Amino acid sequence: MSSQLSPTGSCPMPICEFCQEFGTGGPARFNEIYRSVADSRIVARTSRFVAIPTLGQLFEGSLLVLPIAHVETCSGFAADARSELLGLIGDMLVRVATFGHPVYFEHGATAASAGGCGIYHAHLHIVPLPRKSAPHALFPEAEQRFDCLAAAWTALKGVDHYLLLGDTNETWVRDLRAEPSRFPSQFFRRRLVEHFELNAPWDWRAYGHVEPALVRTLAGAASNAG
Repeated sequence: MSSQLSPTGSCPMPICEFCQEFGTGGPARFNEIYRSVADSRIVARTSRFVAIPTLGQLFEGSLLVLPIAHVETCSGFAADARSELLGLIGDMLVRVATFGHPVYFEHGATAASAGGCGIYHAHLHIVPLPRKSAPHALFPEAEQRFDCLAAAWTALKGVDHYLLLGDTNETWVRDLRAEPSRFPSQFFRRRLVEHFELNAPWDWRAYGHVEPALVRTLAGAASNAG
C-alpha cells in the first residue's frame, strides 16, 4: 500500500499528532506542554513541508521534517513534492551541522503495515551526533546502500514499511515488508541511546516537560530568521 493523501487534504486517521498540531488545532502534545513558551515550533517551512524541533531531544538541535498534509511515508511523494522536500532537508542538514555531525533516519510505515512509532504521518529525523559515525555502523542490519536520499526514496516507491538511515554521503535501507514485527517502535532512537550510552529515555512520549534544549533550538532559529 503506497502513501495516499485524503481527498480533502485532511487527516484520514482518527488521531494524528501532527495533523492536530498543524491542521485541526486539536490537543497536540507540543501545544499542551509548551503553551506558555511558544505558539508554534516551526523553524522553517515551504508550501508543503515544515521543519520542527523533535520532542525528546536526544541531541540538542534535532529536527523533524514533515509534510503539512497527511501522507504516510516520505517515499510516497510525487516527484515535485519530493524535490521540495529534499530542498528543505538540505537546508536543515546545514543548520543541524552547527550542532554536530548530522544523520537522518525514517521508519517509514503505513497504518495498514502497522509498523513505525504509531504516528502514520511521514516524518524524517535529522539528528546532530556528538561524533561522526558511519551510517552502516549505526544500522548494520541494513541491506541496501544508495548514494543519496533521493535514490533511496525512489527505490522505495510503493514500499509500505521500511527503515532508512543516512548522511550526506550515503543512505542505507532495509525493506520490512517480510518482517513487520522484527524492528520495534522508535528503533533508531533506541539505537542512538544504546550506541552513545545516553542517560535519557529513547521514547519521545516520556518527555512530558519543557526541554531546555528544545527551547534553545527554537530561540536559535528565531535569531537566525531575524
